[in-house]
Amino acid sequence: MNDIHCHACGGFITDPERISHRLADVAFPPAAPKSATCQCRESVIFGPPVGYASVPGMKAAADLN
Repeated sequence: MNDIHCHACGGFITDPERISHRLADVAFPPAAPKSATCQCRESVIFGPPVGYASVPGMKAAADLN
């Protein structure tokens, strides 16, 4: 199993129920992963939730070429 880290603080996400999926922003690069747990109110993950091919507004991989 892969570890999931918050892109806002870099902390390890222990509660997947509070994950907020967002579009990546160049002005807000992902934080470096660390061994501490995420203390954010909502953990931030860039990209679509598991099971979704895309998020509204996110370009499909085929559109990037």
